[in-house]
Amino acid sequence: MSGALATFAASAASYLDAQLVTTGGTGTAINQNRIRGYSQGSFGSINPGTSAIYGGANVTNMTWNENGGTPNSYYFLAITGATNTGWTTLTIGSFTFLRASATFGGGGWTWVTTDTAASQAFGANGSTHYCYFT
Repeated sequence: MSGALATFAASAASYLDAQLVTTGGTGTAINQNRIRGYSQGSFGSINPGTSAIYGGANVTNMTWNENGGTPNSYYFLAITGATNTGWTTLTIGSFTFLRASATFGGGGWTWVTTDTAASQAFGANGSTHYCYFT
């Protein structure tokens, strides 16, 4: 196991679930349509991509979406068949999201944010981010 992945695996042992996202994205129009993170079959990558909390269900989306710019930007997490239980916080790098603060529906959580393309949790395309559930 290589350096970053070995470090990730060792630190993941103390969490309910851990994912490693390599940022991808779509959209180039400032304050309009930029999306960054991981979207299954579209952009980015995730490892392992299955949820330890929800019995191995696929993590299908973990993104920041500009949605026309501040204050309409949001983060979105989707896990196939998930319910609104099982974890308290999702930490992406230095950003922490409370499950209780999200709007939940259809196996997905949405957090409204004022984060911009320059300040959002997933950074630039190609960067990697540890994502931990507690």
